[in-house]
Amino acid sequence: MAHMRVTDWQRRVIGRQYGAMQGQARKTRGVLVAGLLAGVACGVLAQGPAWARSASTAPAVQDVARSDGLHALPVTNVQVDALPGVAEAEPSLFIPCDGAVGLAAFWSGAELMVVVDHTLPALLHLPAEGGVFDRRERVALNGATLLRLYLPDHPHVVFARQKAGWLLCVAGAHTQGRCAPAVQEPAVHVRPQPARVLFAQSQPGQVITLPDPATGGRLFVGTTRQVEGSPDPHSAVGYAVRPAVLGVVVAADSAQLALRPTPDGPVLEAIAAQPLPVGLPARPPSASVQQGQDWLWLGFKAASAPQLVQAWHTQRDALGQAGQDPASLWTRRVAAAQAAFAAGAPQQAWALLRDLPVPPEHGVQNGALALRACAALLSGDLAGAAPLGTADWAMEPDMVLWRGAYLMASGADSAPTSVLLARGYARLEQYPAPVQAVLMPRVSWYLAQFGGVDERAVMGTLPDDPAYNLPRILLQARAGHAETARVALENLTASGDEQMADRARAQLVDFLRTHDQIGSDMAADAYGQLLAAQGAGGTQAPKGSAKAAPPEGAQANGAEGGAEGAQPGGAVGAQGGLLASLRLAYAQALAQAGQPVRAVGVLAALVPSEATPRDRLEAAWRTVLSALVFGPAQGTTDAPAHGAKARGPHAAGAGARVSGPSGSQSVPAMVRTQFLALARANMEHVPDDPLKAKLLAGLGRQLVAQGQAAQAVPVLQQADVLAIEPLMRADIEEQLAQAALQSNQRPLALRALERSALPNLPEDLAARRRYDEAQLAAASGNREGAQALLAEDESDAGLSVRGALYEQDQQWAQAVLVVGRLASRTLPEQGDLTTTQRNLVIRLASDAAAAGDAATLRNLQAWVGKRPLGAERQALFAALLRQVQKAPVVSLGVVAIPGGFDKSVKEPK
Repeated sequence: MAHMRVTDWQRRVIGRQYGAMQGQARKTRGVLVAGLLAGVACGVLAQGPAWARSASTAPAVQDVARSDGLHALPVTNVQVDALPGVAEAEPSLFIPCDGAVGLAAFWSGAELMVVVDHTLPALLHLPAEGGVFDRRERVALNGATLLRLYLPDHPHVVFARQKAGWLLCVAGAHTQGRCAPAVQEPAVHVRPQPARVLFAQSQPGQVITLPDPATGGRLFVGTTRQVEGSPDPHSAVGYAVRPAVLGVVVAADSAQLALRPTPDGPVLEAIAAQPLPVGLPARPPSASVQQGQDWLWLGFKAASAPQLVQAWHTQRDALGQAGQDPASLWTRRVAAAQAAFAAGAPQQAWALLRDLPVPPEHGVQNGALALRACAALLSGDLAGAAPLGTADWAMEPDMVLWRGAYLMASGADSAPTSVLLARGYARLEQYPAPVQAVLMPRVSWYLAQFGGVDERAVMGTLPDDPAYNLPRILLQARAGHAETARVALENLTASGDEQMADRARAQLVDFLRTHDQIGSDMAADAYGQLLAAQGAGGTQAPKGSAKAAPPEGAQANGAEGGAEGAQPGGAVGAQGGLLASLRLAYAQALAQAGQPVRAVGVLAALVPSEATPRDRLEAAWRTVLSALVFGPAQGTTDAPAHGAKARGPHAAGAGARVSGPSGSQSVPAMVRTQFLALARANMEHVPDDPLKAKLLAGLGRQLVAQGQAAQAVPVLQQADVLAIEPLMRADIEEQLAQAALQSNQRPLALRALERSALPNLPEDLAARRRYDEAQLAAASGNREGAQALLAEDESDAGLSVRGALYEQDQQWAQAVLVVGRLASRTLPEQGDLTTTQRNLVIRLASDAAAAGDAATLRNLQAWVGKRPLGAERQALFAALLRQVQKAPVVSLGVVAIPGGFDKSVKEPK
């Protein structure tokens, strides 16, 4: 009994010790968890948070080894009831870039449009905090990027320029630190000037042109490279300055207006025969041409050509006898350069002025700079002539001809260039004869080729000189005297001047094609022969991304020189200009003759030049791209059903709903895919305008039809931004939602569907939106809601989508009923099956096999009969039949198999 009492006592002691150990362990775990949480919250894990290490903290239990081998772990008393709160960071978005990248931002409905004047890499991560900027889209433009930030509450967005990029923050009323609104910041100053308005900026960026959905006009967006206040909104004739968060935004209602970047900020002006009143009243030109600024600065004199040449020789000899005094040497060199320029020797003038230092006197400086730029222009050095396009003195009315000549040589758009040349043509007619001989034939040809009616009228009667034969014939042809012009061109092809004869042959082919006297294929053959005769060859194959590299020395910008058809530095020669214009016409003829791939290879070697202005090149590219996207070689109908993804182990593409055009099936799908890839790679050659939106919409639609939804998403996003018609935008946004769903981008699909919700949509567009909403609901897990949206839809597309929903949910029996109804109305009793119908056969067979429905498979086999499905489809169909035949079958009696496919199958209610 004693022994038993001792044992009971020991048990009680051991029990108390075990309970104490359990309590100690629980306390230890609590302390460890609290310490870990505190360490993570404060960024300190090894030492614990600073607030837990105060001087008043009770000392921890010493870690002393005990007899049982356990250790006493450090224990601290609980000092606070909760962890300290961490201040929430302001919502922000960071755009990594260098200091040369400018930004502009403005509100468009519920979205903040942020325009970046450089291309951001497609995979560049934009870090964001706070969740406010999560609903955003990045749209690639030509040389720029547009960020669409969905902010329906219009919060106060603050921009901050940092060393590594731009930071966007949502600032509150008491925000401090990096997101605090600036107390003082530089502002854009609107400075009206004669015939133009300057938006003065400290660090101006680029000018990006976008379509304006609100007015159908254009939006000129001027970016800035530093944070600055935007100009106050106001309206004027033909344009309005819009409110902007950052930068300058001008809405232009007239095609005359243009906003061009300058070192002092963007400049708005109107260029037309009858321009709109912009800025201050324009200064009139000098009453007497011979007393104008151009005559004074360029050193012109009313003298004969021999006298001007003699004056140049005299100045040259005097220059060799000049002393070493810098001021005297500078004066003599400028005088000699003026004499050389007036005598028709611009290369000699440029050689004298190329390395001449600029004088400090402002009045003398303008004259020397003007002479230097004009000498560089006629010598073919467009870099040296660049001040003619931006300098204030180049905007003087007496210098309008030289500004137009610079735009002509640099390959600028032909419409404004022709206006400036026509405005200065009367002054050109009174210039010294040697200068006329250098410049007037070029200006006459340009106006005859590209000028409008008003611009051509200023030339009057051209001089009776062989150099003006071709411009004279062009004027006759464009005035409606077709037969006279044709005979004159045929006569000119027999000229003893080979260059003149070659140009006449090229113009004759263009005349015959324009007047429908020869077809595009015949014109392409003729241009190819002319190019071969010039030793140029005209059938370059596209390389790399379907764009052949420009010739050695060619620049992307025609103003930089090196364009095909240009002499060194950019001055267009007769031979070079002929080659460039021949290639341009050859590419257009190839595209119209159904050979757009060869046309791409020809056009890829061209850059803007005097013979091929930028707008004419863009028009040629638009023709070629239209042939690639919408041409006679349309895509095949072999495409997956709308929204259909993998439908299980027996899936096979169907194609009941195809968004692309159902054209000829004679073109292999691989060729069509190459056409679309070629078009996508060369879209950068056309400007961002509503016409490009139509090309992009067609391209995106066909990419979706071919199952390339991921590639279609950025194409359709760009088309959405460039379209201006509300109905067209709604159609593009529906296509974007479809592509986003197929590429598993549900947030983007939801935004696109929200934007496309317009009242009174056409029935087909409303139905497509409903299908997309059903697909989105199913992808979000709401299968019942998706089916409810389509419960009453018995159209072919509706049945296809309903079947796809059942297939995604692996409800194979229901899928057989729905797809069977679609097949009963789609598959003909006789005749060959199209690609879409063959895909539908395999789709129904796959669903029936997955459902174990042998009867449907046998009925389908009897209905198809011996009609070919294609080798791969036929093998798959046979494999599905064998699979069902091997499955266990429960006999319910003899069932008679009908001789034909049962077209009365219905889905049970």
